[in-house]
Amino acid sequence: MRFVVAAACLVIHLASTSARADAPRDFTREVRTLYAVAACGEAPPAGFDAAAVAAHCKQVNAAIATWRDKWLTKAAPFFAELLKGRASPATVVYPFGGGDFVTALAVYPDATDYTTLSLEGMGDPRPVLALADAPKRLAAALAKLRPTVTMSLGWAWNTTDQLSIESSDTRAGLPNILALTLIALAAHGYEPLEARYFTVDDKGALSYLTADPSPETGARKATNSVQQGPFNDIEIVFRKKGDPSAPRKTFRHFATDLSDTGDGRALAYLATKKDVGALTKAASYLLWKDSFSKIRDYLLQHMQLMVSDDTGIPPRYAKPAGFTQEVWGQYTGSFFGFAKQDVAKEMVALWRAQPARPLAFRFGYYDSKRHSHLLFTHK
Repeated sequence: MRFVVAAACLVIHLASTSARADAPRDFTREVRTLYAVAACGEAPPAGFDAAAVAAHCKQVNAAIATWRDKWLTKAAPFFAELLKGRASPATVVYPFGGGDFVTALAVYPDATDYTTLSLEGMGDPRPVLALADAPKRLAAALAKLRPTVTMSLGWAWNTTDQLSIESSDTRAGLPNILALTLIALAAHGYEPLEARYFTVDDKGALSYLTADPSPETGARKATNSVQQGPFNDIEIVFRKKGDPSAPRKTFRHFATDLSDTGDGRALAYLATKKDVGALTKAASYLLWKDSFSKIRDYLLQHMQLMVSDDTGIPPRYAKPAGFTQEVWGQYTGSFFGFAKQDVAKEMVALWRAQPARPLAFRFGYYDSKRHSHLLFTHK
């Protein structure tokens, strides 16, 4: 009998060991530390120099306050009125939006599932732990990060092209794009609860990182297209700070090439998302191009509504797919001359055909005469 019991215990032990081996590697400690130290979301853990963090957070919090005063106080009521009476989308998809989670939360505050996609990866959060008990290195790392933070918050109501920067710097220990994402949570009053990294296969299934990569594979490699490495794609579960009863929400980011020549894995994942709320801005007019037809077709087939600047979906594609488009602000042509001018003229005609609707804040690119404008595409 004792042999049978021992054998049974061995089977249970082996099963639990196997389950643990296959479980996702939990990065909550690292991400939460970055949230505290770089995003100023809470008091830093023991060991981190309080003076260095306080000096950093003084400037970050000032940038957040300016962002709220100059943009959010105008934009939030606008979007609430815009979406009033419509079914609030539970799922949000933001193509070309890496690093700009702060805008997604402002436009769709009631969603529970957010996905951003861009060429940039999130970066490795682990090196931040090495900055404990290293006040000079910590101060230097925060000083290196701050221009990115203040610039991005200062431009969050303008464009996202400034966000296409190095997503990590292992020497500093602070992944910029991830830091911006955590600052978005802090600015909107959220806190991260769980964090894990994943890859996606050609059928759209997610596989979570189960162990720390070796230093060789952990190092991110920059390319002219999608950044390479195991710390590109992240999943963060979050909720309102200090409120255990608040709904848990999920943020995912995919580092991916959304052109028609990309590998299509992120699109395979997105195919499971129905009736989404979409968002894009300052997206280099990519949705105007034939070479981005797959992501454009996905949006037209799966979204119920979309908020954008002129880099959203042109009327030539939206109207045949059953969408109505309404415009705000003024529009006299594309801000950048590299945009397809036949589509720009189509956009000008769209604005001219509708009554003037003022826009009190900037959303994405200016037009050719530095006017603010916004395009609302909906079923």
